[in-house]
Amino acid sequence: MIPTKSKNQRDGRVPVGARSSAIRDRIVQRSIFLFNRNGLRNVAIERIAADMKISPGNLTYHFPRKQQLIAATLDIMQDRLRTALERPTAVRSAREGANYLIRLYRTLWDFRFFFNALTYVLTDRALRTEYNKLHKWVIDSIHGDLIVLCEHGYFLLPAPPNNFTLVAENTWSLLLHWVRMQHIRSPSATTPSNAALFDCALHTLSLCQPIMQPEYARDLFEVFKESLSSDI
Repeated sequence: MIPTKSKNQRDGRVPVGARSSAIRDRIVQRSIFLFNRNGLRNVAIERIAADMKISPGNLTYHFPRKQQLIAATLDIMQDRLRTALERPTAVRSAREGANYLIRLYRTLWDFRFFFNALTYVLTDRALRTEYNKLHKWVIDSIHGDLIVLCEHGYFLLPAPPNNFTLVAENTWSLLLHWVRMQHIRSPSATTPSNAALFDCALHTLSLCQPIMQPEYARDLFEVFKESLSSDI
């Protein structure tokens, strides 16, 4: 049986639920932009509504509290990080490793507002719980990727008391520090320059080079230099 069309479909109108979802998505995306530009603590619900030319009531219908809006941006960030940290089916080259890291750097930059305001964000119990889950997942993902690189002969096993978990945690700390410092140096930048990305790449290499095979470290550096050379 061919399903009959609803009145909205016959009239060409967008269903109410779809319109509501679209407005909600617009609010979240615009909030990310404003949070990045002005800082998370400096952007009130009313400011977002005014920027979008909607009533505060329309916004609070979707997000009664600012913390709920922040949680929605966290959901998007988690999805983007899952894509950025997606492990290739096969490790084939230093170029693949460099692209993986550059993708991760760009993703963190796109959500710099969150990491620059962690102290504020984590005062909320629900957000703290969600961030702790994200943090554990990120460390586990980086740890797993290091294991794969070791199995393929690109990395050496760290000598005790060092281990891949510590390397993963230190890598994450380094990346968050880079995000904060780049935002301090270029607060109005909407995208990181190639020079900024290359700076992060050099710091990542500095951290990991002692446990990289020398040939892989050299090839990785050359790919970074080639890929990000325009601003260096």
